[in-house]
Amino acid sequence: MIFSLFGDFTLSLARKYYLLSNVIYDTFASYNITEMDNHSVKENISRRRKASGLSQTEMAEKLGMSRTAYRNIEKGSTQLISGKVDQIASVLDTTTEEIVLGYKPSAKDSMKVQDIKTEYDRKTSELISQYEDEKERLLNQIAVLKDHIDTLKDSLRTKDEMIAMLKKKLAKESEIE
Repeated sequence: MIFSLFGDFTLSLARKYYLLSNVIYDTFASYNITEMDNHSVKENISRRRKASGLSQTEMAEKLGMSRTAYRNIEKGSTQLISGKVDQIASVLDTTTEEIVLGYKPSAKDSMKVQDIKTEYDRKTSELISQYEDEKERLLNQIAVLKDHIDTLKDSLRTKDEMIAMLKKKLAKESEIE
């Protein structure tokens, strides 16, 4: 029973993640923003770094990472996380959008990106809240089930004691006859 609860919980989270990813995809699609591949992003980073006159070693130091780790970003071996993209943009004195898109977006495009970020943050917060609520509900249900199990164990002990007493009484009655 408990395992099926966790199975349902995991399935529920998977469904929510799937729905969130669809909302994000639909949001991007509604703004006619094309998907950028890792190759474009690494080229944009490399181009901006060179234009800023920084070596890979200097970039790595500014980002607090090894030269090899930074080099892997530019080579495309490392999948970028948004935190690193933001940090790289900051070091290069540019925007995250320019790193990802390869051009400085207009104010109109920036607003669209901000709208997408806002929607993403809202949906993420909503999912986290739903996850926490579901987790709390399941923990409460587990506590109730544990209490029920303890009650059943007490009942079983009481019945075992009663059976033992009845067997003794029956044994005494059998000896008397």
